[in-house]
Amino acid sequence: DCGKRGGTMAERRQLFAEMRAQDLDRIRLSTYRTACKLRFVQKKCNLHLVDIWNVIEALRENSLNNLDPTIELNVARLEAVLSTIFYQLNKRMPTTHQINIEQSISLLLNFLLAAFDP
Repeated sequence: DCGKRGGTMAERRQLFAEMRAQDLDRIRLSTYRTACKLRFVQKKCNLHLVDIWNVIEALRENSLNNLDPTIELNVARLEAVLSTIFYQLNKRMPTTHQINIEQSISLLLNFLLAAFDP
């Protein structure tokens, strides 16, 4: 786990460095600045390629479509859902446009955990 955590910290630092290079903090209005940063993360995680039907199917495959919405997901379950989403996405993509699934899962999982950490 320590090796994985080190890799994710390096990925997070790399993501922040790339975001700083975009100079998004120069955007004056906070709503636009936030939207641009979220769009940057969305593209880095390849979420812009995922449609709602992929998400619905991933929730069904992981038996989350009938789950009480107030129940919290543990990290392993969240990672399983993200894995399903990105593996299904790669199946639909042409072989010339395949994404790095592990990197997409790792970046998005770390972003979500950091964003929702109490």
